[in-house]
Amino acid sequence: MNMEMTISEIFDEVGEIDIYRNGLQSCLLPSQIGFKLVINGFKNMLAGARQMPAFGVSLNDETRSAMNRGLWVEFCFGQKLYYSEMPFEKLLVQVAAEYTGFNVVRYNSENGYAGRCYYFDINGDMSDFYSVLTSV
Repeated sequence: MNMEMTISEIFDEVGEIDIYRNGLQSCLLPSQIGFKLVINGFKNMLAGARQMPAFGVSLNDETRSAMNRGLWVEFCFGQKLYYSEMPFEKLLVQVAAEYTGFNVVRYNSENGYAGRCYYFDINGDMSDFYSVLTSV
């Protein structure tokens, strides 16, 4: 029997991180120091978070359009993984310092950013993680 990974363990499998700042993309690879800073910052933010039902679903065109505004981080896995019985190849998060919870949007090569999301209610806000993303 295959035990499902925890949400924190899933981020040990990230192969690339893409950061979008108002539509401008930058990439972090595992060999870069910023990569580990982002992974650790995200895991720290998830520590003690409560998974809740997502508020809605992602629509690919709307999500891609929204990525041109604000700060977004995309975790790329290079393979299909599952969490809560839902598949993904990438996970996308909009980051705003004042947010106290966030959707994690799933990407699959068949449908893009379409479908159900994960939602996490965090302790505090995203300001520490926001600072990490804007400093790398």
